[in-house]
Amino acid sequence: MKNQNVKHIIIGGDPGGFELKNAIAAHLLKEGYQVCDVDPDTPKLYQEVATEVAQGVQSGAYDRGIAICGTGMGVSILCNKHKGVYAALCESVYQAKRSRQVNHTNVLCMGGFIIGDEMGREMADAWLEAEHMKGLKPEMAAIVKNEFRELQVLEEQICRNNQNDGENRNN
Repeated sequence: MKNQNVKHIIIGGDPGGFELKNAIAAHLLKEGYQVCDVDPDTPKLYQEVATEVAQGVQSGAYDRGIAICGTGMGVSILCNKHKGVYAALCESVYQAKRSRQVNHTNVLCMGGFIIGDEMGREMADAWLEAEHMKGLKPEMAAIVKNEFRELQVLEEQICRNNQNDGENRNN
């Protein structure tokens, strides 16, 4: 385990991402991470995988999560429906690392139809080792820090609006 700030990982994969999920989970265990596999023996539907991974991260029980389906799109969409969960669908090591550095992601999404086992392990390593704003030039770090605060404010507004919309429909 190279990043001492990240110890607990939750991971899951639907039928299209199950083999990649198994390869990454085994690798992370060897690296010393504590890994909770939401579907160790039989793949679950992508909706279940995304919900369990997102809720695990959202609750604070896990430092980061990895969700994998066939394309990565379904798990990414669902994970991002959870407040405080910032999921990125990535297809390269560079995207995975930058999603953490710049966007402060806490869930990495991948597509098992697209990403091979070795690439998936490399992406997971790069993402887990990256820290928000670390390694950025000072000017860029200042911009990124402000952008993330703005994202959180927007997220709060959207959640409030959604609550108000629900209350208005019930009246």
